[in-house]
Amino acid sequence: MSFNLCDVPPAEKALIEVDKAAAYAVWKERNGHLATAELDSSAFKGHELEVFTKALAKYRAR
Repeated sequence: MSFNLCDVPPAEKALIEVDKAAAYAVWKERNGHLATAELDSSAFKGHELEVFTKALAKYRAR
């Protein structure tokens, strides 16, 4: 499945970026570049923080 990210609404783009940030934080955590992925959560507030936390759990389970 492919789609053009330019066609995605800005709010949904922001959530995609939050999910990518969570995946990268877990990668850094696993590779010793970051003590805990929660340290990267300071960039997010409100709903984005909730999405980030759920994404951390999703990527840690993999």
